[in-house]
Amino acid sequence: MAIDVRWGSASHQGRVRDHNEDALLAGPDVFAVADGMGGHAGGEVASALAVSRLAALDGLLGTADPEAAVTGALADANEAILRRARADGRLAGMGTTVAGIARTSWRAVVLFHLGDTRVYRQRKGELRQLTEDHSVVGELLRAGTITEDEARRHPHRSVVTRALGVGPVIEPVVTTLEVAVGDCFLIASDGLFNEVPADRIAEVLASPGTVEQRARTLLDAALAAGGRDNVSVIVVATAGTSGGDGLDVDTSPSRPAVRHTAPAAHAAAPSTLRPA
Repeated sequence: MAIDVRWGSASHQGRVRDHNEDALLAGPDVFAVADGMGGHAGGEVASALAVSRLAALDGLLGTADPEAAVTGALADANEAILRRARADGRLAGMGTTVAGIARTSWRAVVLFHLGDTRVYRQRKGELRQLTEDHSVVGELLRAGTITEDEARRHPHRSVVTRALGVGPVIEPVVTTLEVAVGDCFLIASDGLFNEVPADRIAEVLASPGTVEQRARTLLDAALAAGGRDNVSVIVVATAGTSGGDGLDVDTSPSRPAVRHTAPAAHAAAPSTLRPA
């Protein structure tokens, strides 16, 4: 049986950018944030194409191989972005990161990502980053060359090494994770975690309130810390828990949302995307 979930989402252009290149997909079965790159027009188009292909996933709960279905949708999104860029020279070089989770017909989710958009899981008070950043800074962190604090200020923090729209072949990470009662997932663009430290994120996810309130509180924290980039967050919590998750009763059912609204603009370079 598929897990029951509640979710909340929020997105903002930030305090510095004059537009938002993020797009998000919130429910009912797929939850994703895409962080567009390639300038104002290009970034918005690329991220919108990514979430539209994921939103078109039909019958996901009934498929025997949800990982293959998600992988196929990502491949379709990649081709759609490349095709659109070829048709319109103004969009040349556009691309997008993407990360998210998809419900399955059993107590598990499919986790997927490309780039530095992240998925976290809070379980029994412990926050864990489930995705590994496909970025220059991520590689430096894994090598132990820089610290988390240095990563947030690094001049190349926006240079990603995998994304949709960069080339005909993509290397998404797609895997299945079992879900426990009380799990709370967070999907976020780098406009959140470059501004808000992990301990504050964990504190918000553990605080009383609805999922919508938690999403909004995280967004407000990023804006209060400077809001130097676009910020998009989705909070997804398993429903029907009887304690320990801090969820208030929410009489309004979560509703699906698609918002075409991403962090800093980027331009393509060989095997990487760099800030414009």
